[in-house]
Amino acid sequence: MPQDQPKPAAPYLPWKTFLGSLEPFTQGIPPRIDRELWRQSGLMQGLIMGSYRFFGLIDDSDRPTAILTNIVTKPEQRAAIVRDLLKAGYPEIMAHDLTTMTLPILQDLIEKHNVSGETRKKAITFFLQAAKYAGLPLSTFIKVRSTSGTRRRRQRNNGDATEILMVQPPPAKQEGTEKVIELTSGGTVSLKVSVDILSISESDRKFVFDLIDKVNNYLQTRRVTRLESVGTGK
Repeated sequence: MPQDQPKPAAPYLPWKTFLGSLEPFTQGIPPRIDRELWRQSGLMQGLIMGSYRFFGLIDDSDRPTAILTNIVTKPEQRAAIVRDLLKAGYPEIMAHDLTTMTLPILQDLIEKHNVSGETRKKAITFFLQAAKYAGLPLSTFIKVRSTSGTRRRRQRNNGDATEILMVQPPPAKQEGTEKVIELTSGGTVSLKVSVDILSISESDRKFVFDLIDKVNNYLQTRRVTRLESVGTGK
């Protein structure tokens, strides 16, 4: 690519659209790739061409490269080829451990590829779905899910609407103490305490300790009553 030409933006079209764009070439690859090959809207045609340039599937003159030939003619190797495309297209991201990637880190790194705002969000979705297709292990801190929308909205976006979520790790399970109290009139009451004493407020701490004291006092009273009953023979 000539030095005076800006670097292509990271792809931000739907991943399914990118894969589907390869289908017309199963019957042969023309000597020059033209956007009119696809039936999508002019905007989506431009996004497809942009993704081809980003990954080097076409050269500066829109002529197909060996990469395009391989990804079209070797469908059984397509996942591995996509993996190589991601390594070449997103070196800063792929240098990280994807299994521990967080959304803020990914947002910062993807912006290096000339995307921002809503475009950045779509570019992240494209990358994550491509990585999943390539069989790359992904972080459990990031989740992409489809969102419901009207048919008109889905048609306008030429794909399902998605949202990216930052998944919070579950809180650490706190060990607790449980005590079962037998009532004098029958039945039982269970008390389970599972709190971090050092982090709760003063009022909560007083409530918990008062509750524990009441339970202990009740049990102590029961024990005294039983001993007196035994001593009197009742």
